[in-house]
Amino acid sequence: MYNAPVLRKGIEILRLVAQTNEPLGVSDISRRLSIVKSTTLGILKALEEEGFIVQDRVTKKYAQGNALFEFSRRVLRSTELSFVAKPFLQRLVEHVAETVILATREEDHTYRVLEVVEPKKELKITVPVGTHFPLYAGALMKVVFSQMTNEEIVGLASANPLPKHTDYSVTGVEDLLDQVQQVRERGYAADLEEYRKGVRGLAVLVFRGSRACGAISIFGLASSMEDQRLPDLVHHIKTAARLISNKLTLMAEGPGSTR
Repeated sequence: MYNAPVLRKGIEILRLVAQTNEPLGVSDISRRLSIVKSTTLGILKALEEEGFIVQDRVTKKYAQGNALFEFSRRVLRSTELSFVAKPFLQRLVEHVAETVILATREEDHTYRVLEVVEPKKELKITVPVGTHFPLYAGALMKVVFSQMTNEEIVGLASANPLPKHTDYSVTGVEDLLDQVQQVRERGYAADLEEYRKGVRGLAVLVFRGSRACGAISIFGLASSMEDQRLPDLVHHIKTAARLISNKLTLMAEGPGSTR
């Protein structure tokens, strides 16, 4: 197995800083971890540049930085989101007999798949956990864009031109804005072979309080997700999203809160 010594040392330093209740100096960190002082200093400077640790300019000692707290918060929130959503996703699959995913938007303008539940049938869409969908990925794109202003969408489209994935792809900004407005009004987004030929999808946002924290999406073959099935599928996915959102919101408010 390949071993990356510098990466391992960096993790050891982060772990030590996170577990210690007081700032640590270079010499102290070097001694505790048995890492050469020059190497320790180099790693500390790199971690400081990324905001994972901060240095007191007077004592020259290091402590946890905001980026480390933010990273930890994101991990905990993703774990909580997956834990809460999974039983509802499983129930949704029982109703719709299509693949269902839970995804969140990443800072690099992709959508990362956190959970996947597949139906028990041979012909189905398979999406591995950890998959990253690109910015303009059909239904996921539209529900995420529904939380943005039109000005933000236009700016994003100007910097990242709309691609033509299939003959059904939305490639005009005005058409995209029209479809996003429909999502705002209807509460769901549809992808009718716009991202992948022969594949259809639906997506609905999941909220923690008033803030969207992810989306659930149904993927299926176009031959399985026919037009006449869509209203029923929309009903079930919106119900699942509402139940997940309610539970996340109650957990966020805490046991002593009142609504």
